[in-house]
Amino acid sequence: MYLYENIFLFSGNITEKNANDKISNIEKIITDNKGKIHKKEYWGNRSLAYKIKKNSKAHYFLLNTENDAKIISDIKNKLNVDEDYLRLLNLRVKEFDKEDSIIFKNSKK
Repeated sequence: MYLYENIFLFSGNITEKNANDKISNIEKIITDNKGKIHKKEYWGNRSLAYKIKKNSKAHYFLLNTENDAKIISDIKNKLNVDEDYLRLLNLRVKEFDKEDSIIFKNSKK
């Protein structure tokens, strides 16, 4: 199993509850396949630097996970069918930062 830092962007046109439901489905895929979620952060509905699929805002989520690479490809396949999915940044890391991210700290203010 590998450590991954994943950032998900969902359309800003959906409600926060719908965005949380979508990320919960992703968490379920990870945990059902014996993966672990070490950290989850919701960064809010933020403006995009440029429009993606005609969206100028997006709901941002950070998930730090420990899972196999196959699970990541399963998640990508599931997201490609979802019209509210905008982007996924997936990085394999050696270790996680224990503290909250700077973006998360600033979004709580």
